[in-house]
Amino acid sequence: MVNKRVYLVCGFLMIAGMISPVVAQNTELYFSLIQEGRIQEVRQNLPELVSKHPNNDGVHFLVALTTVDGASSVEKFKEFIERFPDSRWADDAQMKIGEYLYARGLYSQASVQFRLIPLRYPSSAHIQRAMNLMVQSYDATGEADSSHYYLKVFKHYYPDLSYDQYGYTDLDINPRTSLVRIPNEQAKKKLASVKKMKSLPKKTTVAPLINPKERPWVIQVGAFGMYNNAKKLKMNLSQNGYTVAIDEIISNGKRLHTVRVLRFSTKAEANRVGKELHRKFSLNYRVLNKPY
Repeated sequence: MVNKRVYLVCGFLMIAGMISPVVAQNTELYFSLIQEGRIQEVRQNLPELVSKHPNNDGVHFLVALTTVDGASSVEKFKEFIERFPDSRWADDAQMKIGEYLYARGLYSQASVQFRLIPLRYPSSAHIQRAMNLMVQSYDATGEADSSHYYLKVFKHYYPDLSYDQYGYTDLDINPRTSLVRIPNEQAKKKLASVKKMKSLPKKTTVAPLINPKERPWVIQVGAFGMYNNAKKLKMNLSQNGYTVAIDEIISNGKRLHTVRVLRFSTKAEANRVGKELHRKFSLNYRVLNKPY
């Protein structure tokens, strides 16, 4: 597997743009590069990729995913969903729209967006997080009744997920109760197919992008000559709930892989998290202003 991955990465770097007919396989490579913080590298190759594969859903999702401006990226995600409603990345696009609305404080719109994930995409890896943000959005607008109702519906169809944190003790539905408020028959059929969909292979998900103009501060916690060392630190921090990226820099003529915790609105907030990282993991850190 390691040799295969090295071969794919080298091929991508050496003959960028010369994508084989099975472009769907190559989109996974681009997603892995994005997760490693190499967004600019992907963005540079997208115009040629779009030109060669104008009707590929993965290519268009990459375009939306690498758009820096938040409002522009939301429009691209909406266009993507309209054009490719059955794409394997449709739920990712819906989730990112919801996250943008939530970050902007548009909680009424966000709650509607987040509840679409469990209703429309029963095999999505985002369902638990979508429920969490839906509840928080409803709480922000004082709509606890709506939150309670949808949690009850979702527990009926997704009993294996976690519900204890929401504070409700009566989420179990009586078998004789009719779920008459399910938005439409199509959504009801999709929910009924949850067990079947759970048996399908899970797809790779992409970490949400944060608008660097709104949150320009990052915390650098390491710089490594060996990429694997940077990757190990990133995995450790990610598993502890931090959003982490690996960026390449040139220092004194040497290529280094920096590990950075992303992103913060203020320097004070970044410093607070930096101190927390030092206390928990004994990591030295630097707070940097990196808007791009």
